[in-house]
Amino acid sequence: MAESLVVSAPATSANMGPGFDVMAVALDLSNAVVITRRPGPLVVRVTGEGAGDLPEDGSNLVCTALAQGLGDLDGLDIECRNRIPLGRGLGSSAATVCAGLVAANALGGLRWAPSDILARAAALEGHADNAAACLEGGVVVVCEGPEALRLAVNENLAFVAVIPESTVSTDAARRALPDAVPMADATFNIGAAAALVHTLTQGRLDEIGPRLADRLHEPYRESQVPGLADLRAMADGDRVLGATISGSGPSSLVWCAADALGEVEAEVAGMLGERGIPARARASRISPTGVRARWTTADSTRLERSIG
Repeated sequence: MAESLVVSAPATSANMGPGFDVMAVALDLSNAVVITRRPGPLVVRVTGEGAGDLPEDGSNLVCTALAQGLGDLDGLDIECRNRIPLGRGLGSSAATVCAGLVAANALGGLRWAPSDILARAAALEGHADNAAACLEGGVVVVCEGPEALRLAVNENLAFVAVIPESTVSTDAARRALPDAVPMADATFNIGAAAALVHTLTQGRLDEIGPRLADRLHEPYRESQVPGLADLRAMADGDRVLGATISGSGPSSLVWCAADALGEVEAEVAGMLGERGIPARARASRISPTGVRARWTTADSTRLERSIG
């Protein structure tokens, strides 16, 4: 009976307010890539998000990542089961790249270390924040290397993802940023990001709100993020902690206490409906694990392990 390699990769939200290009969190929404060896040319299928739009051949991003380690992809049947919305700032491309690289590592017996996979993912992505969270799970800070440092955060931290109908390309969002920023804004963000990391690791959810302010990217992108001002106005410092742009947008994250997650999700959905904002609210917890790979047959699982 043929075995398949199943790789799951979580959605991610990068920047997290002042942590521009260096902070990210893995969320409890994932894509899966199912790869089976069989005679014949490469076969690629896409179901779910992006079906009918994403390429179903060797130009698919998962194939680009696989080719980093395998070269020739003939003899592979690849099914991309996508649940992460495309072009919404939720790390769909990072999930695809990381899944492809982890699959190449397993299929090729390459013995890449997690740091090798992160470096390759960063090269393909152009930045390492989403990939680091996707590989590691949890909340991460990325420093030069690239190196991913995972933070121990309060288990009562959760989010409501606000996902608009519109999309924004990462390239377009990057072009909205200035080539240079005032020194005062840079120093403000260094302090805010350091304070946010301290607050997260100390577990003081009630102190998070003031730490989410940013001057490097959100002021230039917030016009492309539907309802962001209304979401920020919902903060009460207790259940609702604040709101940030997710990655490059147009999605946003409402930071909240997990024990009030259902209530906050309903309130956010109600606000979106009242304001006529074309977006949906999704309760989102932090994924404790990153990319996972397992070998399966039709009726059993032989091996399962966490990657990173």
